[in-house]
Amino acid sequence: MVSSAFIKTSLGAAAMLASSTIVNAFSATSNGNYVLYWGQNSYGAAGGAQSGWQKNLAAYCTDSTTDIFVLAFLDVFFSTGGDPEVNFANADNSCTTFSGTGLLNCPQIGQDIQTCQAAGKKILLSLGGASGAYGFTSDAQASSFADQLWNLFGKGSSSTRPFGNAVVDGFDLDIEGGSTTGYTAFINQMRTHYASDTSKQYYISGAPQCPYPDAYLGSTLDAAWFDFVWVQFYNNYCSVQGGSFNYATWNTWATSTSINKNVRLFVGVPGSTTGASSGYVPLASLESTVSSLRSQYTSFGGVMMWDASQAYGNTDGSPNYAAAIGTYLHNGASGGVTTTTTKAGTTTTKATTTTTKATTTTTASSTPTSSAGCPVNGASCTTAYGCAGTSYAQCSNGKWVVQPCPSGLICQMTANGGSVYCDYAAGNTQICPATNSAVALFASHEGIPATKSKAAQVAFSVDSASPDGTTFNALFNVRAKGTKPIGANWTLTFTLPGNETVSTSSVGTVSQSGQSVTIKANRKKVPAKSEAVVVDIKGQKSATGVFVGVDPSTIKFTY
Repeated sequence: MVSSAFIKTSLGAAAMLASSTIVNAFSATSNGNYVLYWGQNSYGAAGGAQSGWQKNLAAYCTDSTTDIFVLAFLDVFFSTGGDPEVNFANADNSCTTFSGTGLLNCPQIGQDIQTCQAAGKKILLSLGGASGAYGFTSDAQASSFADQLWNLFGKGSSSTRPFGNAVVDGFDLDIEGGSTTGYTAFINQMRTHYASDTSKQYYISGAPQCPYPDAYLGSTLDAAWFDFVWVQFYNNYCSVQGGSFNYATWNTWATSTSINKNVRLFVGVPGSTTGASSGYVPLASLESTVSSLRSQYTSFGGVMMWDASQAYGNTDGSPNYAAAIGTYLHNGASGGVTTTTTKAGTTTTKATTTTTKATTTTTASSTPTSSAGCPVNGASCTTAYGCAGTSYAQCSNGKWVVQPCPSGLICQMTANGGSVYCDYAAGNTQICPATNSAVALFASHEGIPATKSKAAQVAFSVDSASPDGTTFNALFNVRAKGTKPIGANWTLTFTLPGNETVSTSSVGTVSQSGQSVTIKANRKKVPAKSEAVVVDIKGQKSATGVFVGVDPSTIKFTY
């Protein structure tokens, strides 16, 4: 996931988020489940005011919004005395440490887990994260670790149980670095423990990045039984509104490759604009996406968000982003969980109104173009920009003006859907190619393009551009290929085309000579043990000519 900064100060009062407790009829096979990560205080880590920081877990369980909470993270597998470590940011203030270990004792979180489960919520514990010290050296070590976690967090027994008598409903794998060894063995062994307890249902989930196949979890997804997979469609070129949204590719995996052919796929998005570097989806657009996926794919399970502090603090929706999308998922056009309280009913009415708005928006943007929803030169248009294969389109006086990209390039949408640019084909899928066929529109993504980097995988995408096209925000998503942490001493170099310059970077110092750009890590802003890093950049271009993405063959990342 995104956040790796752990802000640990007072939680403050755990304010009630609704006036009554509502028990949802959770179903693992539903196409309307809402999933929230909790534990990293992402809003606080992003610099948000303390009043909006992460609340106690139970505070988010008093309404009908969320079906599954994922506790993040168990981010150290083998620490002092061989015990793992958990980290829940500011919630750690209620914990102590078991003697002789680095393992936290968190009775308050244990009570909160039981409160949430009594309200019909499922609670999973997530292993991994964007930073940490985790991984296995062998299958045997992974199997033994499954035994250990069953005793610490499951139905087993131990004198050092972080959540006391509380038993989690399963485990989540958010593996974003290190070795790929052992995770299939871990799941298989954990499922033997699940089978030993028939008193409740347990689950395994995974959180891969959207580029397919996932660099760290891909082989495990193919070889082990997963109940849920929430794909992170953010901080990547394959985000929901980025022009290369590849849910269809993941659906093919779910229905053709996955061991569990009934696995449920979730669209993972940030809970607000500060929840990730890119990939935020406004409520109306997200509702429209949910409606579309429900109608097309039986694999669709719902929406996952990073994280609770972001989603509940976001007012894009009433009373907040989390409640609005949760209500839509439960009571939207395809049905789902139904709540019965007056408060929930009122929210449902609003969600229905929003649904109409989302549907209207979708119809309006697609009606003036061809049958495949693609820009045609001279045809009517209502949206500002569009893509037509190797050409880009701009709406001028209500008519599409289609112009070709420079030779060898294809048109792509910015991640926020507000503009277009021409980019290299490597790692990108054509949007509205000349054939206009549905198959071509949802073709499998080629994955992370080849670069000069031997030690890391690097993906480039454009987040947004100014209306006049003179400024842009973009990002490089970097993943270590091996087990060595990226750390705080790295260099990213690339070549910009045309009359383009880069002015600033979120995590490094920028220098540019001609079209060659170098970004060196700023030690104060980069986690010391990160296996991944997102490098945001802001740049400018001349007012004439079309903006062109970075040639993947010029990208080099060293550390």
